[in-house]
Amino acid sequence: MSEAARLALFGDIANGMRAQIADILRSLPSGALPQAGHGALAKGVDKLAKRVDDLLTSEALRRVTAVSDRLLSLGAPEALTRRTAGLFKLDGAVGIAALAGRLSLDEVALTRAFTHLGEAVGIDWVQSTAARMAPSDPWERLLISGVARDMQQVRLDFLAQGSGKDIAHHVESWLKAKGARIQQFRALVQRAKGAATPNVAMLAEIAGQARGLLGR
Repeated sequence: MSEAARLALFGDIANGMRAQIADILRSLPSGALPQAGHGALAKGVDKLAKRVDDLLTSEALRRVTAVSDRLLSLGAPEALTRRTAGLFKLDGAVGIAALAGRLSLDEVALTRAFTHLGEAVGIDWVQSTAARMAPSDPWERLLISGVARDMQQVRLDFLAQGSGKDIAHHVESWLKAKGARIQQFRALVQRAKGAATPNVAMLAEIAGQARGLLGR
């Protein structure tokens, strides 16, 4: 393959793995050994991997398609491109598998609640836009990376509050109760969508408001 394709593959794999490793470290107790981590997460992640194409949101699919199209256009082999895109398809699977294990919930049902919450509130767009950004400033890169992971974590933290409840009902009840506040937040997201180029500061501000909204 061309050197451009090789470097693009290395870059995308590094980005995908960085997010997965961050989720693993966040999901496991401090000092957990690899074997214990594998035992806690592998079954749930594998279940989600087998259903991933049925569970992808439109925002996630857009990101995966962009990665695949760019790599293929540079001449990367289809098999390697597919495996690389798989890292992005499974973004968030580690956190969901870990939470499902703690709450004794079905991973697929929890994923559907997770994605429904993100789409209904507008968080999906914030997370996927942050994940696609690659600022040249290293501090901005750290900030935007934190925004992308934070938008995932606030949803997991919210769903964790539904322990012992029907998780889909927990989400629906909250969406109805917070309808007016959610509309305000969605209006803010819509303004960001309308910007010529969403920037780091804009997404960081929206992320802060999302934390406040879901924390109530």
